[in-house]
Amino acid sequence: MEARGRGNLAITRVLWYIAQTCLQVGVLVFVFSLLVGRFEIHSVSMEPNLIDGQRVVVSKLDHLWPGALIGQAEASNGAVPSPFAPHRGQMIVFNEGTDPHTSMVLVKRVVGLPGETVTIRGGRVFIDGHALAESYLHGVATDCSLYCGPLTLRPDQYFVMGDNRPDSWDSRSFGPISGSQIIGEVILRYWPLDQIQLYF
Repeated sequence: MEARGRGNLAITRVLWYIAQTCLQVGVLVFVFSLLVGRFEIHSVSMEPNLIDGQRVVVSKLDHLWPGALIGQAEASNGAVPSPFAPHRGQMIVFNEGTDPHTSMVLVKRVVGLPGETVTIRGGRVFIDGHALAESYLHGVATDCSLYCGPLTLRPDQYFVMGDNRPDSWDSRSFGPISGSQIIGEVILRYWPLDQIQLYF
């Protein structure tokens, strides 16, 4: 009888250990999903830098940055961005519309930042009147669609474009996006394995 009791106790301890382990794994997966996301590229708009079928990891840290810690800027252009906010030249994943349930998820590059004036003319992009150097375009010209500027971005707006400018549906067509539409910043291309690359 005593041996059976010890056996039941051992089984209970094993089951409790398994339950604890499952709970810890669940918490880690939940935290990881809050911090990063994984996306597969399904377009040619970012070629040759991101190609259809490649997979990327996206940082969501900017959306976890507490608004109360950001505060308000003294300047007229609004709130101070979080230290993880998108910067010029960074690739981001975002919802094309304001409703994440019905919007397409797109990946583009940040070209214009909040408060800046964006102008497209002569095949080039100008920020506050100065021509923007875009080495990632490999000499491709930037033609204009609907939003050619001069367009001054509001405090929470970003102007985004694909690297494959002749074949990209972006802010030139649908206008600037707001920070609330951004899912995260591309930080790693992890697939295919022979094309792994970090982005900062």
